[in-house]
Amino acid sequence: MLDPLGWIDGITASGVVIFGIVFGLFFIYKARKTNAKILNYLGLANLFAGLTFLGVFIDFLFVLITTINMDNTSGIVGILSYIWLAPAIITAIYIGAELLIPKAKWYVVIIFIILSIIFEILIFIDPFSAFKFQDPPSPGQLLINYSVQTFSIAGILMAIFLLTIIVLLGIGFLVKSFQSSGILKTKFFLLSMGSIFFCVFGLIEGLFEPDIWVIFVRIGFSSSFWLMYYGLKT
Repeated sequence: MLDPLGWIDGITASGVVIFGIVFGLFFIYKARKTNAKILNYLGLANLFAGLTFLGVFIDFLFVLITTINMDNTSGIVGILSYIWLAPAIITAIYIGAELLIPKAKWYVVIIFIILSIIFEILIFIDPFSAFKFQDPPSPGQLLINYSVQTFSIAGILMAIFLLTIIVLLGIGFLVKSFQSSGILKTKFFLLSMGSIFFCVFGLIEGLFEPDIWVIFVRIGFSSSFWLMYYGLKT
């Protein structure tokens, strides 16, 4: 039987996954309707980011259906979540590079595709070096907790991903906001805040164990895509 913290962990993770899928598809639909190509990439980024909670979501479903946690002897809970991080980062980097450094965007994107492939290989080959797992005190009492091993190669790559998002998108869009006026000023500011929210709340989620504050962390993470949507909306 799940403890209250287990319910909070499972329900909020389910909300992020569902939010990511529904609103990712919505953004892609809006892109097709308005011919705003860049919203397609935001929709994909939203989908991928929502799926970074897939491991928690599936473990939650396992407990609800079977009363015990899923088998994590292969580290599958962490893999199911973090396999989506690299595509989310690549699409977010593409958005930032397209708006800030369009002539050099493919150089930047290709670099992150290469780093992302390395990240994906590492978490598949040895997930227990990439993640710290903590099983619940008794099966089904809590969900399986996992966080990134900070000083592992995968952890360092994740830090590079998030730091680049903050510098390129967060600070880059903020500078653009200061240099602009009117509606453009607002749009760049919203893009900056969305990028910073994505990184800050994603980092908190990845490094710390869930507790009651996980509600606010996951709301903050999900809100990053609304901020970016309104920043890109024509």
